Amino acid sequence: MKYTYQDSTELPYQRDFVQDLRDFIEAAKKVLPLENSAIEMNDEEKSEIVSLENRLNDLDKFETDVKRYIENLSKDADAKEILECRNTVIDACVASAAKSRVTLNSELERSQKVSTREVGRVETQILSFLSPIFEGGMYGAEKKYKASMNGDVLRGTLTASMNGMDYESDLVFANDIMTVREVFRKLSLPTWTKGGLLQKENKIKSVDVSDFIIRSISYDPSINLALEFSFDNKKSGRQFRITCDENKCYVYDGDKSITDDDELSSSMNMNDISEFANDVKTYVQEYIKSQTLTRILIDGKDAIRNNEVFDCLKIIAEQYGEIVKECFERGYVKSEITVKIEQADGTRTEKYITKDDVFTQLSAIGSEGLELAGILGVEE
Repeated sequence: MKYTYQDSTELPYQRDFVQDLRDFIEAAKKVLPLENSAIEMNDEEKSEIVSLENRLNDLDKFETDVKRYIENLSKDADAKEILECRNTVIDACVASAAKSRVTLNSELERSQKVSTREVGRVETQILSFLSPIFEGGMYGAEKKYKASMNGDVLRGTLTASMNGMDYESDLVFANDIMTVREVFRKLSLPTWTKGGLLQKENKIKSVDVSDFIIRSISYDPSINLALEFSFDNKKSGRQFRITCDENKCYVYDGDKSITDDDELSSSMNMNDISEFANDVKTYVQEYIKSQTLTRILIDGKDAIRNNEVFDCLKIIAEQYGEIVKECFERGYVKSEITVKIEQADGTRTEKYITKDDVFTQLSAIGSEGLELAGILGVEE
């Protein structure tokens, strides 16, 4: 499938931009009011917590002041009656303060729990609303993939960054268990073994690893296409590992390098290894059944907890705005954002959304929506 502007120039990112833009608008309509209400709620909860903390501090100070004052009044007293009175007053003050302190600490703990619970609830909602636009709409983001067997199931994480914004997603792959054969095809690797009837000698043996399970994958395209993955057979206890950069792949049998052994490496088809590695890269990037956004950071800090979701949307809007501008310049109808879609069989269709529609939906949010409209370049 190919995506182009109306003049048939290919989009810089092969995505359904109109759908991504619609998803962005829907996310903005949901998360911005939610974030604003969360800010108001947080302010109220913080005010209550601060008030309780101040009352506790005032109580501690009052208790200290009363004890100091009574002790100063009676410091020269020798009379039993005065000393008993002093002790009674101090004991009463301490007991009363302790009782009040228990009540205030209980209220403070309750308020803190409510605040934590509400923050968690809002965070879950916002992540859910934003998840669709982060699944593929972060054009040009630098992505890193990790996957490993969690019990008997392969699970992964995606971390990515773009213009000061970082995000993380949990990944579920198409297969719960992934073998070498399922990703690539039949594959054998050379290893040393002892052979001979009378005198044991080192011999090269070909090990069929086709049914070995891939246990872990780490892929960072931004660092010389760095890839490392391991696969093993639990019954035999055998484990192999492959690491690759943009120039070469290296194969290990346990901790021993097959690639650095001239005799073993000469028995290995490096083209197969390179193809296998490329297929693993493809799998971890494209064979994703579901992707769930779990965290967003701005300048290294949690964007949701710091009420900076709007800043995230502005970063995305700046990215989208460049494509909107190209759509207007390369389109036949200057008031429409249009992309052409060419199917594999040659069928061509168009999708569009009008400038007025985008502006109307965003402006209904309020001042923040108007700002996003301005960044996108659809303001009236």
